[in-house]
Amino acid sequence: MLKSIRNSLILTSLLYVVLGLVLLMMPGLSLGFACLFIGGVTIFYGVVRIVAYTRGGVNGDKLDLFIGVLLVLLGLFLLIWTRFLVALIPLVLGIYILVDSVGSLKKSLDMKALGFGQWWISCLVAVALAVCGLVMILNPFATVEALVMFIGLGFVIDGVFTLVNTLLFERLSR
Repeated sequence: MLKSIRNSLILTSLLYVVLGLVLLMMPGLSLGFACLFIGGVTIFYGVVRIVAYTRGGVNGDKLDLFIGVLLVLLGLFLLIWTRFLVALIPLVLGIYILVDSVGSLKKSLDMKALGFGQWWISCLVAVALAVCGLVMILNPFATVEALVMFIGLGFVIDGVFTLVNTLLFERLSR
């Protein structure tokens, strides 16, 4: 495995574990912060685009003005109606974990092809992650905090699993 890809996978795995632990330990604070952050960044970028338009004077790009106003409105929407964003988070993260688990499933099958005797453990974890992703998409929990904690747990499991899988795959590829 290329060293840069390996290092990237290891770093990403560690970041997933840290993010997962933060979500597990502070679900309410994490969710509120995420909503404020995303809405604030969207408004900021919209203002930047509007300023770019006004600095252009007569030759200003009208697309900058249009996108800027649209982003400011979207940011305000996200700040005012955080429930919309909160409903979107489990769907997006569930899709992400589901897609990532398909990649992990392929890695476990690669491990089988390389003759690793315990490839099935990796396969079972990938299937469990796929189930977690599906649950996040199809049946969000009654409270958002419980869902955020579930997402955090998914990130911890995914991070640890990807880290272990990367190290095992590298060892088997030698």
